[in-house]
Amino acid sequence: MRVALGAAALLAVARIAPAQTPEPPSLGPTWTDVAYPKLFWTPRDGLTVGGYYALIAPLGFADFERPPAYRGALTLNGQVSTSGSRELLVEARLPDLFRGWRVVATLNAQRRARENYFGIGNTASYDPANATPAQEHFYRSLNVRLMARGEIQRQVIGPLRVLAGVHAERWRVDTLPGPSQLRLDLLAGRDPTITRPTNEVAFRAGLVFDARDSEPAPRRGVLIEAIHSVADPDIAGDLQYQRTTVSATAYVSVIPQLVLAARVAGERMAGTPRLGSYYVMEASDRPFFALGGAASHRALYQNRFLGRSKLLANFDVRYDVFAVPTLAYLTVVAFVDAGRVFETEVFEVTTRDLKVGGGAGLFLQFGRAAILGTTVGKGPDGITAQAHTKWSF
Repeated sequence: MRVALGAAALLAVARIAPAQTPEPPSLGPTWTDVAYPKLFWTPRDGLTVGGYYALIAPLGFADFERPPAYRGALTLNGQVSTSGSRELLVEARLPDLFRGWRVVATLNAQRRARENYFGIGNTASYDPANATPAQEHFYRSLNVRLMARGEIQRQVIGPLRVLAGVHAERWRVDTLPGPSQLRLDLLAGRDPTITRPTNEVAFRAGLVFDARDSEPAPRRGVLIEAIHSVADPDIAGDLQYQRTTVSATAYVSVIPQLVLAARVAGERMAGTPRLGSYYVMEASDRPFFALGGAASHRALYQNRFLGRSKLLANFDVRYDVFAVPTLAYLTVVAFVDAGRVFETEVFEVTTRDLKVGGGAGLFLQFGRAAILGTTVGKGPDGITAQAHTKWSF
């Protein structure tokens, strides 16, 4: 009897609703969350613990080959270290949530208790013998930054976009206990903002020509950027300067497993910028530490050379030793990096006094954008190792 009733019910439903072909689930409008704890140790900051949480809108099936890593991401990221360093980041990155528009908004509070500081200018020297137990912070500083940053980009035609943005920050570069290079520069009057809180507000505009096949891990295409920033104390902040940044990056896929990549970039600052403005090089989407470190010169310590203007060149040979497209890549890289800063000198495109180094590394990529890697390079100061959570360029 139950079987007969069940059959009758199914027959009635079939008469009311016509047969439909089931459709595969769509990733398009769905937001998914990602969360994980962080636990690691570095010689500079010691043991660090923290957490990461993000709401991500992935690309839909129809847009899966588009260059952005995702349609949008809302991120909360924080950590504390035994050295006294701590950081909290709240960010919205919307590269493809509104077709033709890209929006980024960032709030960041950080205290870097053991930031590298080797001096100002292209001749800043480094002698490991100066870092002793009696003066362990000789090449260290305390950097505190409170920052708000926003940017909007609009597609003009094809891969060409225009951008406009604002950067507001309160920073302090301070000395640590004991003798240090920063304390010597303070006594010598190298920069009037050392130990003093400084407000920096800058507005920027520019053009971006982005023809890369992928933003997190490009294999072919070009990226050209031209950005001009202006800081004026009559509007806001304490500093007056103009910053002009131009960069060109190219990727060539020689064979499916082999990619050649190269970048050249130059940045000129005029006016009266100060020490806290020297640490990063401007770029669309987000600035990066230069000169020295994982994002700029992999054969130099992070922030090895600080100056108001910068010149940078990178060349990579990337070879996939293992690849399952869209799932995972294991890539070895050989690189050569070169660059210099300008402080009292006039900025120019030159090969004179470039700091050159090279090395190799190994990168692992999961899915579209999860990247972990390490590089070891040999430069003017010897051998350095860098940890990466993204490609340098």
